[in-house]
Amino acid sequence: TLPRDAEASLTDDASVFVVAIDPESPDYGTRHPVQMHYWDPQTRWWPGHALAVRPVFGIPLREQTTYAAVVTNRVLDTEGKRLRRSADFDALLGNGGDATVAAARAIYAPALTTLDTMGVSRDDVVSLAVFTTQTVTTPLLRARDWIDAQPAPEIVDAEWRNLRTNERYTMLAGAYRATSFQTGDIPFVSDGGEILFDAAGDPIPQETIELRFALSVPRQAPPAGGFPILIYAHGTGGDYLTFEREGLAEDLASIGIAVMGVDQIHHGPRNPTSTQTEILVFNFLNPLAFRDNARQSALDLVQQARAAEVLEVPAVLAGGSPMTFDTERMMFMGHSQGGLNGPIFLGIDDPVKAAVLSGAGGQLSIALVEKVEPVSIPELAAALLRVTSPESEHMVYEHPVHALLQVWTDVADPTHYVSRMFHEPREGFAPKHVLQTEGITDPYTPPLSMEALATAARIPHLGPELRAVPGLTVQGVAKGNTPARANASNGVTAGLLQFDGGHFVAFDTPNTARIVSFFQSYLRDGTPTIE
Repeated sequence: TLPRDAEASLTDDASVFVVAIDPESPDYGTRHPVQMHYWDPQTRWWPGHALAVRPVFGIPLREQTTYAAVVTNRVLDTEGKRLRRSADFDALLGNGGDATVAAARAIYAPALTTLDTMGVSRDDVVSLAVFTTQTVTTPLLRARDWIDAQPAPEIVDAEWRNLRTNERYTMLAGAYRATSFQTGDIPFVSDGGEILFDAAGDPIPQETIELRFALSVPRQAPPAGGFPILIYAHGTGGDYLTFEREGLAEDLASIGIAVMGVDQIHHGPRNPTSTQTEILVFNFLNPLAFRDNARQSALDLVQQARAAEVLEVPAVLAGGSPMTFDTERMMFMGHSQGGLNGPIFLGIDDPVKAAVLSGAGGQLSIALVEKVEPVSIPELAAALLRVTSPESEHMVYEHPVHALLQVWTDVADPTHYVSRMFHEPREGFAPKHVLQTEGITDPYTPPLSMEALATAARIPHLGPELRAVPGLTVQGVAKGNTPARANASNGVTAGLLQFDGGHFVAFDTPNTARIVSFFQSYLRDGTPTIE
């Protein structure tokens, strides 16, 4: 008798639903799409007879908003009988009582008033949970704005050098100085790694760090405004030159695009230990670093984009005269780890005009159940929770510990930021064109995680449907076909392409050609086409 899916949770006769009860919210009185899961036996972490209700992946609750989770008498027990209220809840709905009941009644009053306006009878309500969501995106938005108000990162002149030259491009290397906001000493194995904010809400800078970068420059003659430049964010285990090894330097040089890559957090010189980068980036033993590594990485990209805007290749390396770049047409590509922090960057900042996301996902609770490479997260989580196995503890998406971890990391979860890429851009920011690729057998970034990201951003599903994305359907985002152009909110081009492959499908030759075509059509037409 529970709603069978998200769409059923929105109907007037839903037996369980979630509704916004904050009169100041634009969603006031509106049901939010949710999924339910019932688990009867008690385990180490599950209470017995537990009904878990969560938002649909990719459709998060609005931050700083009060909601009510409502259970009605349409829910039947295992014997087919209607549920009944507890004595405490019955007292709350009645009159009289002591000070504790009166205090609870005041908290629940807005929910009951909202249900009255919706035409839901109080007699039908058997349980209510009233809660207010946390502040999620504001701190990182403030941090981005703080960076924007500072001088651009300083390019270290002495670090410029020519690594190599081939027929298509010259590979240069250099360094710039950026700000780290994480406390303590990198790599934050057991402590440190937290980003702090002052009383005014601004981030507290901790130290200036020197980041090396690689820059591929096409060998052809530059256009009058300079070569357009693409910012690249590599995956876990990569480095500042990963984009060259993946063939992007050559492919993009062929259409006149320069590419800039840096070492992501805990990679290259940013990991002064022998500890594996995977363990440091996703550090379950240090929850502060685990959460804020992603936020620092997004702020690293903000600073990388600022560095790109002031890049000037010295004359001795640029054929006789200094070379600058066309940053009015800046592009971005992020893969894997770069597909986790890249979408956050795209949501909070504005220099990028067109972006490709590969192996990009969101919602930690999905990874806790489905991510099995490069390490099995479910097995690791089971060990940390001191249970025999994920199965014995019934470690599903709605597991109580998973829910707590999701709330803890929501401030760094891209699904809370990506609606700003083009659907609801920040005031004064232009909407961005976005192409997202998904390998439906990806063991590193679970497909459901990638689909949650597409759902949160409202990226239309284009081409063959290898997996359904019901979150897009719930939001009314229609499936489309290729070629697609100006097909999404605010007139942008956006699309999710699914492929029968794993984590690196974007780098298969036919798919890479579509990525190159996407960027090429953006440079040619202003509005790209997804082929």
